[in-house]
Amino acid sequence: MRYILGGCIVNELYMWIGITLLVIALIDFIWTTLWIEGGAGPITNNLANVTWRVTKLISGGNSTILSLAGPLALVMIIIVWVVLFWSGWTFVFASQYGALFNTENGLPADFMDHIYFTGYVFFTLGNGEIVPNGNNWKMMTIIATGTGMFSITFAVTFLLSVLEAVTQKRAFAQSVSGIGKSGADIVRSAWNGKDLHNLDLLLNSFSTELSKLTAQHKAYPILHHYHSINAQTEGVVAVAALDEAITVIYHSVPKRYWPNALLLKENRSSIDDYLQTLHGTHIGSAKEEPPIPDIALLSEAGIPVNEKQEFESAVKQLSDRRKQLLGLLKDNDSKWPGE
Repeated sequence: MRYILGGCIVNELYMWIGITLLVIALIDFIWTTLWIEGGAGPITNNLANVTWRVTKLISGGNSTILSLAGPLALVMIIIVWVVLFWSGWTFVFASQYGALFNTENGLPADFMDHIYFTGYVFFTLGNGEIVPNGNNWKMMTIIATGTGMFSITFAVTFLLSVLEAVTQKRAFAQSVSGIGKSGADIVRSAWNGKDLHNLDLLLNSFSTELSKLTAQHKAYPILHHYHSINAQTEGVVAVAALDEAITVIYHSVPKRYWPNALLLKENRSSIDDYLQTLHGTHIGSAKEEPPIPDIALLSEAGIPVNEKQEFESAVKQLSDRRKQLLGLLKDNDSKWPGE
């Protein structure tokens, strides 16, 4: 629909398309980069999930290909933001005939000129041969430039924050896998011949790192799609191994041999919070249970253990929790610790 405003032709359809694109872009952008408790915006979240599923489908289980999913999703998210803002401002400026003029020929800008103008304004490259016509469009140019500075600055900050979180996730995984590959293996490594107090300092460190990791997953759900080629640096495998180690200690080792009980509880709680980040994502629990830890390994290392039947019965009561962990590993295309 076109109508005359102040002697100029206004295309209402272009105006509404432009405003809609800008609103969509702004909501998703602010939701993802500034709203820490909100996680990812709808466009960002769906794009990351689709990228992960497609990559997982074509990878055929190849870890190298899967490791590209996170970086690819991150780049695509930023590209989509740029395209939405750029397209939105292009339609807004193109909604009024004569809003922009080409100084080289003195004629009103055509649609390609509008794309060019909004591009260099959005990326704050300065004025070119296309200039706004009238005070209103000069003000709109300033707003468009401000939008560009705002979005590009925070997009770069978001990108760096995600990459830092990925590095910290892999550092945490390496710390855990350095002790043992499975829950029982971690407990066996911690035995000093008398008790498990060798774990005290490590549990204190793990709790802090897990709390930070959980906060980062809530703020940047795209972290779920960063797959590591090496299982020893895969965060979800480390979380599962640590949780299994705590399960083994709680239900197979007599209490007098435990490490600091408060630290055990704190780590268990931190893992609970980590699992809460799965709510609202596409990741669900596995249908089957993971294998029960082999506490015979502990007996072989001289660690006093409870009856096997008693231990297995206690582990069965944690079925939902362990299925949730296994579902997280399956989505990440990772194997259960120790397999």
